[in-house]
Amino acid sequence: MIEFTDSFSQACVAEACAAFPELRNRLAVELILPMFVRPLNAMGQVIGKPIVAPNPLLHKTVLSVFHRDVVEHLPKEIAFCRYVCPCDSYGVPTGEWQRVINGVYFNHGSNEQPNWSVHT
Repeated sequence: MIEFTDSFSQACVAEACAAFPELRNRLAVELILPMFVRPLNAMGQVIGKPIVAPNPLLHKTVLSVFHRDVVEHLPKEIAFCRYVCPCDSYGVPTGEWQRVINGVYFNHGSNEQPNWSVHT
């Protein structure tokens, strides 16, 4: 799950992903959540246990961009915090979100020649 602190951060991350395909690919790989399937009847109702059991933990990443970290219309850095929450047998969060790690995606290059890396 991805969450943004505000609409400015959401717009900046979208602009950066459109301008920098390697950043978009990095985010896609690092933020993919495992999926699971449950058997359904003809009405779309769950009729059995998951075919692949859901993870016992749900992960969430919160992204934010600060106005001072923008060069032209693209962010130079994107801050993140990753959280984890225990889940029940259906994969529904049941407890408090706990921060696991925080860091930043940083462009050591320029908008014309980007060089994105992660610092935690």
